[in-house]
Amino acid sequence: MKGPARWVRSDKIRGYKNIGPIYEWSEAQAYLVIDRVTVKGKTGAVLYYYSPPVHQVGNPGLDAYLEGLDHVLRKKDDLKFLVLCGANDPVHAGGDLKESLNQLDRTLMMKREKEAAGASPEEVDRLFDWADTRLKKGQALHGKIRGISTHLRVVAVCGGGMRFGGSAEIPLMADYLVGDSRSGMCFSEAMIGLVPGWAGIARSLVKAGLTNTKYMGMTSREVTADQLKEIGIYTAVVTIPFSFPRRQKSDDPEADKAAYLADLETHDEETGKLLLPMGLELGVCPSEEIPTMKEHDRSMLATEEEISLEVDRRKDPDNYAHLWGKPLREVKDEVNRMGRPLAPQSVEALDRLVEDYIPSQFDEASFVEREMKADARLYRDSRFRAGLIATLQQSVADYRK
Repeated sequence: MKGPARWVRSDKIRGYKNIGPIYEWSEAQAYLVIDRVTVKGKTGAVLYYYSPPVHQVGNPGLDAYLEGLDHVLRKKDDLKFLVLCGANDPVHAGGDLKESLNQLDRTLMMKREKEAAGASPEEVDRLFDWADTRLKKGQALHGKIRGISTHLRVVAVCGGGMRFGGSAEIPLMADYLVGDSRSGMCFSEAMIGLVPGWAGIARSLVKAGLTNTKYMGMTSREVTADQLKEIGIYTAVVTIPFSFPRRQKSDDPEADKAAYLADLETHDEETGKLLLPMGLELGVCPSEEIPTMKEHDRSMLATEEEISLEVDRRKDPDNYAHLWGKPLREVKDEVNRMGRPLAPQSVEALDRLVEDYIPSQFDEASFVEREMKADARLYRDSRFRAGLIATLQQSVADYRK
């Protein structure tokens, strides 16, 4: 097997023994496996997911997560920890935007037909069940991981580069996160027309506080590993002393591709052998040895005023009137200066979600449900399609109604 199976099942990690699978799922090149392991005399489990090339979590993968975690929960009395990990590639994407656009276009076509035929609003709304079902699975995934965390210590290993959308939200569901020094997180949803619907906002509030969460959710800016540690999201960062492989260009593109893929495999294994031991150590060490971030020690990614000024500028579609539809590469300097446009409906939804946030009264489960429902409403907003197309075409979105 390619991917994390190579290093999770390696015998080259000191003090670690892989006993064998608790659960296995595969489809084409993708797989999700949960192995029972022992570390320093303690037994736990390692869950690893692989779905090349950018590790999106499709519906079959979500189903495998949910089923596999049920197996872990049934064995909770025999386990002390659960480590979540995956491939260590340069990019980890969120949802499949091409598939979302295809689904949305089919839905809008059927919506017009049903409305012309006099269908009830309820019947028309059910056309969006494909979005609702996926969001409910994300909510269920959060519930299962947080449920497991009441019995086991849950650690996530964030290897590789930048994580977008769901690829950032799933590790956030863990108690503790280990970051690759080259990694980062980006809640890009506000540039598409959505909000993080898999508990991303809820978990960021718990780990990083309100102001940092507003920065991440509302600006959709990339946040680096060092920043994630300083705000309380990463528990530890492992310095990776080498860079990501680069694809060479020669007169033989096929040979270049094959060499690059081979380099990625080697890189993935060498990175995993550095990261997994830290994840395992956090899984088994005494709780008092786990680094903690006190609220008053958190760094702030920006002030409330700075966030407000930036978001107000970027959510106004008219500020981008001279750029609408232009390829990002052609207007790179101006977009770098202004920031990419934000979907006003996303910013408004995020504002409503956090407007009454009080840490001492925070109910995570009910907030996650509100987050999911807010995202579901945005799938139905007519401006969502504009965000999808602009993101896929890498152009400047027009978010006028």
